[in-house]
Amino acid sequence: MTRIEAGQLAWHTQAFDLHVLVREIVEEMGYTTERHQIRLEGDRSALVSGDRERLGQVLTNLLSNAIKYSPQATIIQVMCASDTETITVSVQDFGIGIASEKLAHVFERFYRVSDPEHATFPGLGLGLFISAQIVKQHGGRMWVDSQPGVSTTFSFTLPLALPPEAGTLGHEGGGQHA
Repeated sequence: MTRIEAGQLAWHTQAFDLHVLVREIVEEMGYTTERHQIRLEGDRSALVSGDRERLGQVLTNLLSNAIKYSPQATIIQVMCASDTETITVSVQDFGIGIASEKLAHVFERFYRVSDPEHATFPGLGLGLFISAQIVKQHGGRMWVDSQPGVSTTFSFTLPLALPPEAGTLGHEGGGQHA
């Protein structure tokens, strides 16, 4: 956490298809819950430049929280949408929700949403803080929308990677390359 804040965390930057990563994490997290069905909407390739493992941590954290905070629900919705410059990934649960006065604090270090009407869930209050920092380091932003007792949606947006320049892909002479 300290390294992230100081900008000293080692990043392994590469271009990769974020939608492929989202599908992989959705599949992996589907094995961790018997109650929830995780649905993925949006099936469009979206090339980003960043640390694939760290962004995978963000997705895992969001899905883990969605499972934990929607114990009575059966569906978790993951949506991917892109335009010409960005991709937005959203994770929506249909659980306990977050009161509006607490929304501004959910990305703060050690902040834990407490509600006397619901059970306290284990954790240190670091997952969303770290996730937001990872997204920020990738040039993106993270936010949350919630309606108590109805649903909560955590979203983040990242810039798309610039397409490779024409002629730099090694397609000379029309031959095939291994």
